Amino acid sequence: MYEFQPGRINKINFPSEILERDVTLSIYIPKDFTELFKYKVVFCFDGADFFSFGRIHRTYESLRETNEVERAIFVGFHYEDVEKRRAEFHPQGERTPLTVKAMANEILPFIDQTFPTFKVGNARILLGDSLAGSVALMTALSYPRIFSQVGLLSPQHDENIKVLIERCQYTEQLSIWHAVGLGEADFKLPTSGKRADFLTPNRELNQIIEQHGFTYQYVEFDGGHQWKSWKPLLSDLLKHFLSDNISF
Repeated sequence: MYEFQPGRINKINFPSEILERDVTLSIYIPKDFTELFKYKVVFCFDGADFFSFGRIHRTYESLRETNEVERAIFVGFHYEDVEKRRAEFHPQGERTPLTVKAMANEILPFIDQTFPTFKVGNARILLGDSLAGSVALMTALSYPRIFSQVGLLSPQHDENIKVLIERCQYTEQLSIWHAVGLGEADFKLPTSGKRADFLTPNRELNQIIEQHGFTYQYVEFDGGHQWKSWKPLLSDLLKHFLSDNISF
């Protein structure tokens, strides 16, 4: 059995039969955690980055102190290395369908069995940046009744994403928050050093999403494809998904 301490990031190795590897999960239990209340769950792909660079748990606690957000638990899904991240998160990654399946069939049930959570789709939020945003969106599109809230920070968009959007059923249940930086029209990829344009495909993604009946909010911000630009967005992102029907 795992032991989880409130107010701390609890790191565990979760055995996934679907991915055939242990997945490192970082689970943050809020400082005011109590078994007497139920919690929403925020799942973060690129979990280590959301905690280390985004400090999402600190943003949450600040908002919680001022009663701006509901009770929530944060679960970070780590990637092993850059190459395996691409294989498991990229829209065309050979293992990305396994990541989607593992989240719905293994990781979510584990969280629901371990903590007092709301067992409904609109109490589960998927977040991701860049490739992690792609797999977050693909998971929500594949299981819109299980994960019906998804926040995207500059996701990679291609034909595979477009096909999933067009095939998605229950579009009326899915709520999408989507942001991209104006400085992302031309930036250097940290791994390959190549130049990339994320702004244009994200604008194309915006147009596609708007045509399919989702609840949708789109933001363009002054900044680039980096956590320095994404971190200031997290407060609005959390309030967007965690401020309805606040329970104290």
